[in-house]
Amino acid sequence: CSLKCKDCSNLMQYYERPKDSDLDLLFKSIDRFMSCIDSLDEFRVLGGDPFMSKDLHKIIDNLVEYEQVKKIAIYTNARIIPKGENLECLKNKKVRLQITNYGDLSRKHEETIKFCETNNILYVTERVKKWQDLGKIKYEKKTVDELENLFKNCCANNLLTFLHGKLHICPTAAHGTNLGIIPNNPKDIVDLSDDKMNIEETRTQLRDLYYHKKF
Repeated sequence: CSLKCKDCSNLMQYYERPKDSDLDLLFKSIDRFMSCIDSLDEFRVLGGDPFMSKDLHKIIDNLVEYEQVKKIAIYTNARIIPKGENLECLKNKKVRLQITNYGDLSRKHEETIKFCETNNILYVTERVKKWQDLGKIKYEKKTVDELENLFKNCCANNLLTFLHGKLHICPTAAHGTNLGIIPNNPKDIVDLSDDKMNIEETRTQLRDLYYHKKF
């Protein structure tokens, strides 16, 4: 990410040497996910900031081809202006640029608005006026009731997150596991890169993760 926000729910502040996701693995896992669902209202593309990747257009061009996907939102903090193919992919009618305006930190906010309007790109801009504290990454011994209550009241508890071929219940769980901060628990993920699972088994795991996971 081009920012290292304190208490970021995607834990960008903890990455010392971040690496891009493997595209082949990403496309394979998304394809398997799409084969298991009937409809998806919104697919969000995040980075950190997606425009830090020169291959962003490959991901967007892949996603727009799925009939199940109604909308694709690309989140940016308005510090990087996309060019070339990363610009052209934004012109698809399914795509919306979601601009998070952090004031002075979003130093190219007005420039981003102008290029969207010039290129007829759908966008929404939102000025951040308050910060949601999603908690610190630290070990605390809690009861099952405390864990369930904590999860139930979290603002990110339904943001299913793809990372490295696996689907997690939320961004903090995904990146916490990836960083080794949170212990890897197979019951907390759906491994969409696992060819040994058939579609019905994958569907069952997806239902359990999204509808029945309590913490």
